[in-house]
Amino acid sequence: MQLIEQQGKLNFDALKNMAESVQGSFCFTVLDENNTLYIVKGMCLLHFVRLGLYVYASTESILTKALWKVGLLKLKYEQILFKEGDMICINKNGELSESSFAMQNDFSNVVWETFLELIQLSYYKGELGNRPYPLELMLRIFILQNVYNLSDMAVMNEVIDSRAFSNFCGINAPSEVPNGDTIGRFRNILTRNGLQEKIFAAVVKILMERKLILKKGTIVNSTFIESPSSTKNREKKRDSEAHSAKKGNTWHFGYKAHIGVDEESGLVHTVKGTPANEHDVTVMSELLHGEEERAYGDSGYIGADKRPEAIRKNKNGKKIRYIINRRPSSIKKLSKSGQYAAKKKEHQKSSVRCKAEHVFAVIKNIFRYRKTRYRGLRKQTAKLNMMFALANLYLAARKSLAV
Repeated sequence: MQLIEQQGKLNFDALKNMAESVQGSFCFTVLDENNTLYIVKGMCLLHFVRLGLYVYASTESILTKALWKVGLLKLKYEQILFKEGDMICINKNGELSESSFAMQNDFSNVVWETFLELIQLSYYKGELGNRPYPLELMLRIFILQNVYNLSDMAVMNEVIDSRAFSNFCGINAPSEVPNGDTIGRFRNILTRNGLQEKIFAAVVKILMERKLILKKGTIVNSTFIESPSSTKNREKKRDSEAHSAKKGNTWHFGYKAHIGVDEESGLVHTVKGTPANEHDVTVMSELLHGEEERAYGDSGYIGADKRPEAIRKNKNGKKIRYIINRRPSSIKKLSKSGQYAAKKKEHQKSSVRCKAEHVFAVIKNIFRYRKTRYRGLRKQTAKLNMMFALANLYLAARKSLAV
């Protein structure tokens, strides 16, 4: 609103100057003293012509649900479509006028262009057989598949059935949707050429250029990714590269995702996949980039700084400070005053280290990725790189909107 107040007036020109000054994803409405409504980018707007009524909300699903509850959805209406950079004005008489503003080359545009450039060289050129599906369509379907943890057939059906999915992919008819086998072959192209690892590296590079990863400190952590333990399959056996490990009183079968997280932003800069029985302390040196001054870890990383492969000094020659949580059993042996001081110190460590848990919360609770669909460490590592690349983008978008 400060940007509008600087203009001294409210009209399309003032809104245009404001919208072109703001970066990132946004949409907003402004109502002036004359009951003139301005809508800038991204709203779902419906016009009930017979009632002389305009209704809008941030998304179509919210709006249709509300209209269904009040019984308006049965009436005939027109949907007014928005494009990127559109502005609409509705005056008190219901008259509508339109304008536009120039979109910034924002974060999302940079990411899409980078992804497409990485995959283009390895994608099917169509020298033989049918013409290939557009690369951007396949990439958008692949991202939806990862974000919603869907199988090849499930994501195909969702793109056909869901209007939100089809709009995101730019699909106008079911005949334009690739089948499940085609989606699987596209994923195999990415895995075979190591493109998911390259996508993760490209995302980290973009975040570093935008000063979202500062490399002053690293938090290391790991989590189990379960693998199906049943032998009810064609080979009558489990995944030969997955292993079992016990944590507390619970056994886990599958793989482990090890990550190195930036101390300041909580974004992931390093990912490594291993079988579940790989101990955390043996992997810690691979999760450090060598430029940090501090390294944080839970009690599973005790002794990591004393191992032969440990990184003791960063690239500037400064000693890396390892800040590792103590085991609870060792604190219980102290006196009451000693326990109080030790718990306070451990709490300070954990308040920094919890940022790594936030990333796992995105992967497991928002993207719902708790159990792998694929066999073999290579496929699992590729999947993890893609998941943490998307988690980084999700967390980075939240941080930019918060600012």
